[in-house]
Amino acid sequence: MNTELFAHPLSFRRAPQARAEQLREAGVDRVRLAYAYHGGRWLLTTSEPAAVVDFAGGRWFAGRTGGGGHASMALPVHGDHATTAAEALVASGVAVTGWLVALHQSAPATTRPELAVRNAFGHPYRHALCPAQPDVVRYARDLVAETAAQPGVSALELEAFGYLGWQHASAHDKTGAALRLVDRWLLSLCFCPACSARLLEAGVDSAEAAGRTRAAVLAQLRDPRPAHGDMAEDGAAALGQELHDALLAVRADVTTRLVRAAAEVARGLPVSVRATADPYSCEGKSTGELSALASAAGGLTVTNLGGGRAALRRDLLAASRTGTRFAAGWNLGAAQTRGEEELADIARLARSHGANALVLYAYDLAPAHRLDWLRRLPRASTGEDSVPHHSPPHRQTEPAR
Repeated sequence: MNTELFAHPLSFRRAPQARAEQLREAGVDRVRLAYAYHGGRWLLTTSEPAAVVDFAGGRWFAGRTGGGGHASMALPVHGDHATTAAEALVASGVAVTGWLVALHQSAPATTRPELAVRNAFGHPYRHALCPAQPDVVRYARDLVAETAAQPGVSALELEAFGYLGWQHASAHDKTGAALRLVDRWLLSLCFCPACSARLLEAGVDSAEAAGRTRAAVLAQLRDPRPAHGDMAEDGAAALGQELHDALLAVRADVTTRLVRAAAEVARGLPVSVRATADPYSCEGKSTGELSALASAAGGLTVTNLGGGRAALRRDLLAASRTGTRFAAGWNLGAAQTRGEEELADIARLARSHGANALVLYAYDLAPAHRLDWLRRLPRASTGEDSVPHHSPPHRQTEPAR
C-alpha cells in the first residue's frame, strides 16, 4: 500500500526542491497537490514554521483561465505555484495528482448567484455551485481538462464534485437555533431552476418538495425538537418517505452525471473522486451509490479527516464492494491522530479492506516530525502506484479541506 500526502502549492513556494526531497526521503510515493482550492488560512508547521498563510479560493496554475466558455465562471489565478511544486516533486521521484476542489468556490458562485445552490427559501449559497447547472458542468469539465494537461500531473483527484451544504466554516457563520442533522441537510437541498427541472423529470413536484422543506425547518426554529432516530428516519418524517427517497435519488444522479462528464475530459489520466456512501453528506464529498460513482470516475478516495474511525471503516467496506481501485484518507494532524501506533492502526485498517494507498492530510499542517512516521508504515511489495485505475463491470461527515 502506497503512502501519499495532500498538499497545497504554497508549501513549495520557498526551496521547492528541498521540500520535495524531504517528502521523498520520508517515503512519500505521491502528492495530491491542490491545483484548484477553496480559500483558507493555514498555520504552517514545516516549510515555514509558524507562518500564517491567508489565501482566497481559486487556481494555482497559470495558462488559459477557462470557465466553460464564460469569463464570469473562471477561477481567480493566484500564480503558478502548482507547476513549480510539480516540477520539483517529479524531479525528486514523487508522483503528482492534480487535486481539484471544484464546486466549493466562492468567486464564481458570488459572481453568478443564479448558478449557486439555492435553498428552499430561495437563498443562494455563495460558497457552493450547483452541479445540476449546465454552465457549472461545463466549468468543471474545463477545469479538469486544463489540469490534466499540466506538466507532471499523472492522475486527478476530484473533490467537491457534487452538492455542498448549508454549513460553511467561514465569515464567522453563526446560528443560535437548535438544528438537528436532518435540519442541516434540509437547508442544503437545492431548488434552483436546474434542480427543479431534474425533479420534474423524475416526477417530483419541486414546489411541494420545497414547501415541505420550509415547513420542517420553520417548525424546528419555532419549537426545537430532538432527533427521533437516524437520518433516514428523520428525513422521511420531515418530507414523507416517497419524497425523501426521490430527492436522494435525483441528487445522486446529478452528482454521478457531473463526475462522469468531468472524467470524460481527463485525457486518459486515472481519476479518483472523493466520495462517501453517506447519502446525506454535503460537505465536499460526492454522494450516491459508490458503485455508480466508481464507474463514472474510475477510482474512489474515501476519507474521514475529522478522526472518525467508524465512519472511515463503513466507507472502506462500501468501497471494497465496488470492485474498483480506491484509496483511504486520514488526517495526520495532532487532534485527529494521537500517536504513531494509531496511524499504523489506520494503515492496517485501510490495507485490510483493499485500499491501494493511504492518503494523509496534510503536508505543512501536521507536526513536522510526523513525517518520520511515514517511513515506518507498511510498504507495498510491488509498485502499486503503477497499476492504472479501472472501472468496475453510520453517519459522520467532514467539511471540504
